[in-house]
Order: sequence, then C-alpha cells, then structure tokens
Amino acid sequence: MYSNEKYEGKSLAQTVFALFPGFALMAMAAMPGFSQDASAVQPVPNPCPRSVAGSVVNDPPALFSQNGVLNVSFSYQQTTDAAGRTLFCFMTSNGLEEPTLHVKPGDTLNITVTNNTPASPVEEPFNAPNCGDSSMTGTSVNIHYHGTNTSPGCHADNVTKTLINSGTTFHYSVAFPNNEPPGLYWYHPHVHGIAEAAVFGGASGALIVDGIEDVQPAVSGLQERVLVIRDQPTLQQLPESNPQVNSKFEIPNHDLTVNYVPGDATTKIQNGVTTFTPSILNMQRNQPQFWRICNCTSDTILDLQVVFDGVPQPFQIVGIDAVPVNSQDGNQPAQLITATHYRLPVAGRVEIIVNPPSTSVKLAQLVTQYINTGPVGDEDPLRPLSTIDLVNDNDPAPATPLPPSAGLNTGQQRFGGLSTQPVNTSRTLIFSENATSTAFFITVQGQTPQAFDNNNPPSIVTTQGSVERWTVQNQAQENHEFHMHQIHFLVQSQNNFEANGSQQAPAITGQLADMVEIPFWNGDPNTPFPSVTMLMDFRGPDIGDFVYHCHILGHEDLGMMAIIRVLPPN
Repeated sequence: MYSNEKYEGKSLAQTVFALFPGFALMAMAAMPGFSQDASAVQPVPNPCPRSVAGSVVNDPPALFSQNGVLNVSFSYQQTTDAAGRTLFCFMTSNGLEEPTLHVKPGDTLNITVTNNTPASPVEEPFNAPNCGDSSMTGTSVNIHYHGTNTSPGCHADNVTKTLINSGTTFHYSVAFPNNEPPGLYWYHPHVHGIAEAAVFGGASGALIVDGIEDVQPAVSGLQERVLVIRDQPTLQQLPESNPQVNSKFEIPNHDLTVNYVPGDATTKIQNGVTTFTPSILNMQRNQPQFWRICNCTSDTILDLQVVFDGVPQPFQIVGIDAVPVNSQDGNQPAQLITATHYRLPVAGRVEIIVNPPSTSVKLAQLVTQYINTGPVGDEDPLRPLSTIDLVNDNDPAPATPLPPSAGLNTGQQRFGGLSTQPVNTSRTLIFSENATSTAFFITVQGQTPQAFDNNNPPSIVTTQGSVERWTVQNQAQENHEFHMHQIHFLVQSQNNFEANGSQQAPAITGQLADMVEIPFWNGDPNTPFPSVTMLMDFRGPDIGDFVYHCHILGHEDLGMMAIIRVLPPN
C-alpha cells in the first residue's frame, strides 16, 4: 500500500516511476533515443570559462547528430567571475561550454541535464500536472529550444510546467519535424521569474538545423561563423544615463560579449564618455564568410552594421529566425535580401553573407547602432562589437566551409503557402505596463491585464489547422519584443512606427519570423499606438499548451507572458 499524501503533486509519470520503477524503465526504454542509464551528470571542474576583452573570436565547440540522433549530457552549473558576476552554463562531461548542437530535419535531440547549482528555498508551487519537480526554487532550470517547431509536451519543448531543481536529473527527447526549416535556432533556460538571471549569466547556446546550403546554394562552400552575442553586467555599476540627451556617449545598461569575448564598456565619470574594447574577427582576403548571428542576450536590442572606414557596407540576408528568406513556397534558389543594417530583436537571429575589407581599409568593424528604446527603456548605445582583421592567405582558414549539399528535400517547406490561406480568426494583443514599470502585461483586447503565473489558464484557445491574424500593439513607453513558441509567423505590416519617431525594421515584412520588435508609444494621446500585424500558422502538428511573451526577459519575468492552448481539430 502507498500513501496518497506521499505522491500528492507528483505527475503521473513520476508516480508510476516511483511505484513501479522496473515497468517504468521498460516503457521509457521503448521511446526513441531513450537511454536506461539514468545516472546524474557529474559537476565539471572550473565551469563557465570566459575570454578576456580584445581576444580573437573563435567558433563555439560543436556536436553533430549521427544516424538521426544527437545525444548530449549537460551539467548545469554556476560560478562567480573576478568582477563578482554570477555565471551560469551548460557544461558537457568533457568540459565543453554551451556547444553548438547540429541536427537535421527529422532528427531527435536527446539531452540529459543535471542541475548541479546550489539548492535554494521553494519560491512557487506549480499546479499538477507538471513535468519534473513540482515547486520552483531560485536555482530551478529547464531548457527552451527557441524557434523550433517541436512539441510542447513533457520532456520536449515544455516551459510552463518543466522544473529541474538542484540535484535533479531530467531527460529531454525533442523530435524535429521532417520539414523543419534549416537555419539558426538557440537553447536557453526558461523558468519564469528567473529566466533573465540565467541568460544574463551566459547559459545559452546555438542550435543549428543543417541543410541551409540546399535551400540557398549561395552559401555553399563559404566559411561559416557562428556568432553568439550575449549580455552581462558592466564592470562599472554606474547610474543610467538619459538616452534622450546624449545618445552617442550613452552609458550602456549591459556589456556585450561575442562568443564570450567581452566588450568591457568603460565610462569616464568626468565627461560621461564610454569606450569599448572590441573582439577580433579574422577574415581572409577575397573570401566572403557566412555569419550566423544570434542575439542571445537577456535584454539588449541590436541594430547590426558592417562598417569600413565609417561607411556602412551592404550584406546579403540569407535567413531570418532560422527560415531562409523567400524560400517557403518552393522558390529555390530564393532571392537574397541586400541590406546595410539589420535590426535584431532580443532572441532574434539573422544569417548573412559578409565580404571582407580590402587591404586599403584602415578600420573594419561589426557595430550595433544606437537604439532609442523609449522614455523608460534601456540604454543601447552605438558601440563596436568586433574589429575585422585580415589574415594572411597562407594562414589557417578562420572558419570551416559549409558542405556543398546536405541532401535535403528543397520543395515546399514548413509554413509554405501561408500568405494565401484563409484567416479563421483575427485578434489584437496589447503590450502594457504599470506606472512604475514593476508589472508587465500582454493582454488580448477585451480581457483584463494579468501578470503571468504558470498556474494561469490559457488566454487564447485555438484549433490545430487554423490560420489567425494577430495585431500586437505597444501601449507602453518602451520597446517590447514579441516571441511565439512552437510556430513562426508571417510579418504582414509594421504600423504607426514613424508617427512615434521610430523606423520600420528592414527586411522583415513579408518574411517568416519567431521574433518581432514593436517600438515604444510616445505617450501622446493623439498619436496612434505602434503595432505589427502577422499571420499565425497553427496548421502544424503541435497541440497543447505553450506561450507567447516579450523576450526582453526582465519584462517576461515581471509578467509579460501568456498561455495559448491549441486543441485538436475534433
């Protein structure tokens, strides 16, 4: 006999495993890719190693699937750096920090993760059914496979009910659909209330679905660079500057790193001038490179430019948020998009072809431009990220070339034909916050603003197979970044940006994305609210509960998230 009390709050799977461990192991062993070795991943000595400012940027270590499966073991750890900053990281058993995970469409990604951070008190219970532990603590973790069109079920890409507490080992088995778009995704912790701290501490990595060279042959054979841009606390903890007064020498809210090489922002107190120490990106003469850039920050918006001696250079956009541009309806090779800058929302990704500077160029840099985030927004100043240096032709290549082909089916991809589908429902969603910016909301028009809680009921219920038109409106006086889990959306229009002094983001209208920025409202009641209108595609296989939210994680942690439930057609 057993006590109901002992198993109260446990999920069905947890209860079955506790009562009948032999049966449970046999049942789970029948699942694709499951290993019966349920031992914990041991802590790694000297976790979360980081580079020094001004270093050469090297690609992250990489792991590749074989025979349709990628098996990974992670130890989630924390440490403190010399500046007193708390660092978080996913470490493999052999000491790789946040490796880039390579899979192909149709593959399965199996991750075993053990939370080896120190235990902390319970902060919030999760109503059953849950996945993993039943109460959140200050060091809980889970993993979100950002941008992937994978299941929101337990042990897959579930963030609303998955908790992995200190000392707990958890198994993910994430199946990628056969028509998953090839491109750059990423993974990071997503426990509501502490997501910002985990990503701010560096716990994030790139995830690539291989095969983009088959959809866009222009990248075949090019040297590939994976550039993961993260943010962290600045070395100087100075009062915020006023972005409306002096944008050029604005004190940044956060420092930025490129593959963990920091920019080390330093401000002279006497005149408020901030200087930066950019990292080094090596290129060979006359050898274009394929840059796969992730804005893997917690809170920092980017507006990327490649600048030679002060002149912005054109580059070709290959993919946005892991979808090759202009590609989904079988139009291969799709037309590239030429731009001289790209606005990269928090959590957004862009993949571009960049030409090296000539030998006559004195200073070549990758920079992020000044961004006016609104009267109550963060400070995101103009600053260099990396200096581009030419290396000798006989030096080892700075990056590995992409293969000529991965053998993908390049016909109609996921989300193909979306623009011509009939719309089942239209909705308006509203970003707002309270007067002190201590509570943030994303609300369906007509509903009462409510801060997110993992135990909330869904704010939207829809049906698998439907196509909806959403207009997301910003009524706050700072920028917000809209992210949708499990699916991508087609950006149809950017509305009322100019009326508030903002500009429309280049290259994204008419493209598929999982991130889009809605700039601030200027507070004038005679000025319309900025908004973005998009088509939401629920025709895929994913059903269940998942979320949409602002991906400035400081806003998401303070309530700017909600649940959507997708029901089967019948």
